[in-house]
Amino acid sequence: MGEFQKRISRRIAHLGMKYGFCLICGEKQKLSQDHVPPQCCVTLRPVEQRLVTEMMGLEAVNFKGVKARNGSSFRTICVACNRRLGLDDGIVGAAYKKITRQVLEYFRPIGGNLLPLARVEIDPVRYARSLIGHMLAATTEEECTRSPIESEYFTPLKKFVMGDDSAINDTHDIYYWFYPRDMHISAKFVTVRNQGHTTSVSVLSFFPVGFMVTLKDKGTFPAQATKLDFNEKYLTLNISPTNLEFASFPFVPLEGDQMFALKDAQAIVSYPARD
Repeated sequence: MGEFQKRISRRIAHLGMKYGFCLICGEKQKLSQDHVPPQCCVTLRPVEQRLVTEMMGLEAVNFKGVKARNGSSFRTICVACNRRLGLDDGIVGAAYKKITRQVLEYFRPIGGNLLPLARVEIDPVRYARSLIGHMLAATTEEECTRSPIESEYFTPLKKFVMGDDSAINDTHDIYYWFYPRDMHISAKFVTVRNQGHTTSVSVLSFFPVGFMVTLKDKGTFPAQATKLDFNEKYLTLNISPTNLEFASFPFVPLEGDQMFALKDAQAIVSYPARD
C-alpha cells in the first residue's frame, strides 16, 4: 500500500501578499518580509511551518508542514516598520547569544554552573519593543487586507513599537521563562481560561526564552515565569527543569475548566525541516 497522503498545512493559504495594510503602523504599503524569530537570534535553516491547531489531537498526523528555506517569515509589515524593528533586534540577538551560552554551560555533564540561573544585561524597553513588533507581524496576511481599527489590546502595543515607551505601562504586563525546545511558537492572540479567570495573551517562544504579553494585572502565566520590569536592566532566567511541561504555554495539557480559544491562522509553529 502506498504512503498515506497527508494534507498540506493551511499555513500555505496565508502566504504571498505584496501590498496591504501594515500591521504595525496601519498604512497601506508594499509589504516586507519579516523573519520570526528575528534572524539574529536563530540559525537560518530550512523549516516546516504549521498552524498550532494542526499539531493537536488525532488529526495532527494528517498534516504536512509548509517548507521554508530560511526560517519562518511573514509578509505583514511595511519596509519602514521592518527597519524600525531591526534597530532593536540586535539587543535581543546579543542577549539570546549570551544567555544561550549560559544555558548550555549549566547543562554540561561535567563542570557546569551550580546555580540554575542565566542572567544577561539588557535594555528592557528595546528588548520588548523588538519582540512585540515581531509578535504583531507573525500572523495571517489576511489581516493586511483591512484598514486597522482601534483595539484596547493591540493599539497600545502598536504605539509602543512605534516608539512610545510608556504606551503599555497601564495596559499590559510582560512575562518570560525558560523555553528549552527547538520548535518556535508565535501566537498573536489567544484567549485563556483558568480556574474561572479569563484573559488574553500573545506569545513568542524560541530557545531559550518564552516571551508573553498579557493584559495588565489580569495575566495567567506559567509558575516559573518572571515579570519583565522596565526599570530592571537584567533578564534573569530560571533554567531548572521545574514545570517544564508548561514551557509551551498556553498550548499545554488542559485540566478542569481550563481552555483556550484562538483564530487558527494567528498561531503558528516552525521546526527544523525533515528530510
